[in-house]
Amino acid sequence: MHRSTSGPPLRAVTFDFWNTIIQADDHGVRDRRLSAWLGLLAGEGIDLDREVVSAGLVYVGRRFDENWNANRIYVAREAVADMIGHLGIEVSDSLQAELLSSITDPDPSHDPHPAPGVAEALEGLSLAGLRVGIICDVGLAPSSTLRRYLTRHGLIEYFDHWSFSDEVGCFKPDPAIFHHALAGLGGIDASEAVHIGDLRRTDVAGAQAVGMFAVRYTGVFDDPESVEGATVGVEGDAVLDDYADLPTVLGLA
Repeated sequence: MHRSTSGPPLRAVTFDFWNTIIQADDHGVRDRRLSAWLGLLAGEGIDLDREVVSAGLVYVGRRFDENWNANRIYVAREAVADMIGHLGIEVSDSLQAELLSSITDPDPSHDPHPAPGVAEALEGLSLAGLRVGIICDVGLAPSSTLRRYLTRHGLIEYFDHWSFSDEVGCFKPDPAIFHHALAGLGGIDASEAVHIGDLRRTDVAGAQAVGMFAVRYTGVFDDPESVEGATVGVEGDAVLDDYADLPTVLGLA
């Protein structure tokens, strides 16, 4: 299915970030954070079993998911404090800052990669004269880190506006973050905009609720329907697995 050309003209396209613009490397990130924490703690004479610290990271991951599902912002500083409390240790202010930095300033040699074909798709939208934005549910890595990823991959120049959850103060599918993006892109009406993202609960349902055309992108991650997540029957107005087909889906081809 594609967006009809008989309705309001298309003026803007917004993208989710993870697994839509940039591919998430969740297992790799966890392993690198674990190694960083073990090394930093050992450097201060705090020797903990790998399994204990790993369990602590799982704990703060669950804390993030709980807050995400409840639409409460939970940032890296809170996660570090919760992790320290969960481990039952006391650390200096300088060590706490280094532990935080392991999340917010990861080694650039491990930067995640863009989704296949996304750079060409973004260039095409720019050449078509469309406004382009990001609507992103930020994880523990803050928006400042995500902007660095975009910059290093030469993608940031394509975006006219960003609506990151840690800056807006809410997560998708809250209508507020979608309205923040539409306003930031020039006061564009929802009927004149398309949102592209991989998750049914946040991207698809959230965009459709405010009147945007929702494209579910499956090129990196194909989000399954879930009874627990209340996403059975939730589907994009279009489903896209290859960015080469985006112009057709948007009615531009």
